[in-house]
Amino acid sequence: MTVVERPLSELHFSLYGTQVRYVTASPVLATPVNEFLRHFRQEVLQSSVPLTLYFHAVDHRADIPVIISSSAHQLAIKIGAAGEGGPETDLPYEVILDDGRLIADFFGVGVLVVDSAKGRADGYLINPQMMPDGLIEYLFHLALTELLRRRGLYTIHATALEKNGRGVLIPGNSGRGKTTSFLSLLRSGYRYLSDDHPLLRDAGTHIDLLPFPIKINVTEQTVGFFPELRTASAEVLQPRFPKRAFYAEDLYPTSTGDCCRPALVLFPHVIDAPHSHLELLPKSRALEILLPQALLVYDSEVAKREFQVLAKLIKQVDCYRLHFGRDILELPQLIAPLLEERM
Repeated sequence: MTVVERPLSELHFSLYGTQVRYVTASPVLATPVNEFLRHFRQEVLQSSVPLTLYFHAVDHRADIPVIISSSAHQLAIKIGAAGEGGPETDLPYEVILDDGRLIADFFGVGVLVVDSAKGRADGYLINPQMMPDGLIEYLFHLALTELLRRRGLYTIHATALEKNGRGVLIPGNSGRGKTTSFLSLLRSGYRYLSDDHPLLRDAGTHIDLLPFPIKINVTEQTVGFFPELRTASAEVLQPRFPKRAFYAEDLYPTSTGDCCRPALVLFPHVIDAPHSHLELLPKSRALEILLPQALLVYDSEVAKREFQVLAKLIKQVDCYRLHFGRDILELPQLIAPLLEERM
């Protein structure tokens, strides 16, 4: 095999004091990551020990130079073909622990190797020029998230907003009304924190909710609920299989919110009824529902710290089941009194 040397591209980011260095020789791998972390770009690293991620483009599975020792053991496996919901969320994989390295094998897509103790991750993607940008972002984000945990930054599957210094988290899987309820609040004056991956940090006396602004992904059904989405141009509401995507600042004037204290956690559940209503949840039940929305953790010490963060989060907020009816645009009026009580 002939190896063609290409100049390395190095990008720098800063996530709440944690420096991130991203290195790749492939423009195809540089552009999506640079756009994904556009709000965190910086010219010069301020730390001599940044987290470092190297991503490599390879032509064939056999070109991936990852050797697994005989002492490695399997932590998790998911078999089968990627589903119709999009390759980012439904890839088959195998996760292996080998001498402190976490190896995530996505078979025909590529391999991630994360060495959290060294603050380094390597990604080997097979023919990334054939991949949608969303898949490259997804694999990069998986590796980054694993490294950030060691620096005390955690994430969950949730949309997040801020208003007057108080945060609202809306966790949930696809189809539960998470993004629709999020947009209903966003368009009414709430500020955007994250479409699906807000960051959490233990501040001692409380948990901080930190913005992680990325593109907002919407289904065609969700687009139909909101006039500003139905009339948005293709330049603003961009095709992104299997959904469409836009930046919050292109449609809503409130832009990105600030670091804040979470006040409410809403667990949405779509109902066939004219009006939405809220059901106060016990803290223990809320934590039980929230835990599956955290990403998988394979290190017991990290898992313990992350559980403590989520438990502290639930302790400091009010938790509700949001039975989300057909009055989608009226949701802000239902939520406003809850935030006022938290002032």
